[in-house]
Amino acid sequence: MTRAADELYMSQSHLSHVISEMEEELGVKLFDREGRGIKLNPCGREFYRDVTTLMNQYDDACKRVRASYMRQITQLTIVTNVSTYIPSLIKETHDMLPSMSVQQYSATRRKMIRMLLAGEADYAICCPILTEAPDLESSLLRVEQGVIIYPEGHWLVQQKMVSFDEVKKERFINVGVGYGTRDVQDIYFRKFGVSPNIAIETTDTASIYDYVEKGLGIAIAPKAMTERHPVFKNRYVDIAEGTAATIGLTWRKGSYISETMKAFLEVSTNFFAKLA
Repeated sequence: MTRAADELYMSQSHLSHVISEMEEELGVKLFDREGRGIKLNPCGREFYRDVTTLMNQYDDACKRVRASYMRQITQLTIVTNVSTYIPSLIKETHDMLPSMSVQQYSATRRKMIRMLLAGEADYAICCPILTEAPDLESSLLRVEQGVIIYPEGHWLVQQKMVSFDEVKKERFINVGVGYGTRDVQDIYFRKFGVSPNIAIETTDTASIYDYVEKGLGIAIAPKAMTERHPVFKNRYVDIAEGTAATIGLTWRKGSYISETMKAFLEVSTNFFAKLA
């Protein structure tokens, strides 16, 4: 009893009182007295096992909730339809905020809206900028010019600028409806009476560079990322019609903006500004 009281930083008399109160509340004796000492009886041993399990579960619950909180304040979920930009943006984010963990998903425009409204994503990076949902708020990141990328040895190597009419018979690598610049491209195609011959359609906007490099067709790509590309930085032509698309960062109105989200907004704004 003396050693137990010392461990608990209380007097022996107070410890004895606590034990007596607990036994009275339970209606059973937990200890057998042996001379000046005590030991657990069968009821005490049973109670000790159950309480130990409960205390361990409580400790585990505390650890889990703290870990969950840490993930929430350092984890960011991003959904996008322009994955071409994301690796470079995440690299810059990690350089400035090494403790941040990012989950990134690709989705169509409609799905991005649903994910934001349902709280399944913190931010959406969308092209064109999301403006049609009144419960969402957006910040313009960039107005991006489109260029045409082409395979090695293609006749476009002789050109500096082409019109849609000049390339209307070419095989196009395109992204799916709702992804990246597809919506913008379709507007321009219709405007100039072009029905593109789509050879490959993909939901991975970054893969268009790979398909073009394999010689499977030409593609419209963002100029800023093309100028950073190791293969296509000197293998593209401008479009005479001056295609342009908006890119924006969007979040749900009224949602809690954590310090992590504030930091990512700043990093994103600076990243796209530097692409100019």
